[in-house]
Amino acid sequence: MAMVSQELETCFGLGLREKDYMGLVSFGTFILAVGIVFVVDPKLFSDFRLWIDQMRIMENLVRPPRGLIVSAIVFFGLIGLSDFFKAGIRVWTAQSRRQVLADILSGAALTLFAYLIYLYSNYTLGWQMVLAVEAVAVGLLVILYSIMRSVFLK
Repeated sequence: MAMVSQELETCFGLGLREKDYMGLVSFGTFILAVGIVFVVDPKLFSDFRLWIDQMRIMENLVRPPRGLIVSAIVFFGLIGLSDFFKAGIRVWTAQSRRQVLADILSGAALTLFAYLIYLYSNYTLGWQMVLAVEAVAVGLLVILYSIMRSVFLK
């Protein structure tokens, strides 16, 4: 058994493990966001069920109840902000610049999505436009990420 371990160390180098707490930070911020959403709308499940029942009865896509829309705004906004928070932690702990950039861009995409849902809630945009604008924004952010990664983060 010692022979296999020595072969692995020779082939792959010493198995030094870096402590990465970002997975726990991500999980913690997700749980926090879910908890806050349920504080904002304690009737979230019944709002969702009402929406599904309305669509089943109407046999068509129906605008979600206000509580469900507000819950979506809060959830995507908080998850977007948590990505900025994670980027800050990564900068503070001198972690990968690539991951910092990815966190910032995903935070921008999620925060934009929350804002677009807010515009939908005020009848400024239809759901089709919300999805179209978000798709264009995410596409542009992916292109920006790949350019910045290849030019600046070698």
